[in-house]
Amino acid sequence: MHTYKFKFSKPILILSIAAILLALGGGIGWTVYRIIRNHGFPTIVFGIQCVVLLLVSVLILVVFSALLIRSCYKITDTEVVLWFGIVPTRYKIADMESVHLFTKTNKLVIYFKNDKYTVIVVKPEWHNEFVKDLLSKNERIRYDVSTTDKDEDL
Repeated sequence: MHTYKFKFSKPILILSIAAILLALGGGIGWTVYRIIRNHGFPTIVFGIQCVVLLLVSVLILVVFSALLIRSCYKITDTEVVLWFGIVPTRYKIADMESVHLFTKTNKLVIYFKNDKYTVIVVKPEWHNEFVKDLLSKNERIRYDVSTTDKDEDL
């Protein structure tokens, strides 16, 4: 089983890290400080606010941390598993018809038998290795490369 890390753009990385820091400092830190400053929960409304804010902050912390740590593609013997944070999506290798590399946009696209497709978002240096791993699991998958400006027409 081979693993290929997801390639995030710099703005997405920056926003994810900012969300984690905001959840830690602004959500959890500030709420705990308010609870300590008020010596607990003086009113029911304050208690509900603090609990909801803590839960939302922990959820943001878990989701964005998982996105940065666990986002990858795994190629097994029978399927390609996309782990996007804590959510896995499975694509059966037997259902794949072709893999196409659009060189103008540097996108690797997998086409399936049911007229669906998915775009593989890994480092461009890994495209050849990813395709070789995929083709080694199913020789019937066709591999194409577009080197012209006609990529938009497809």
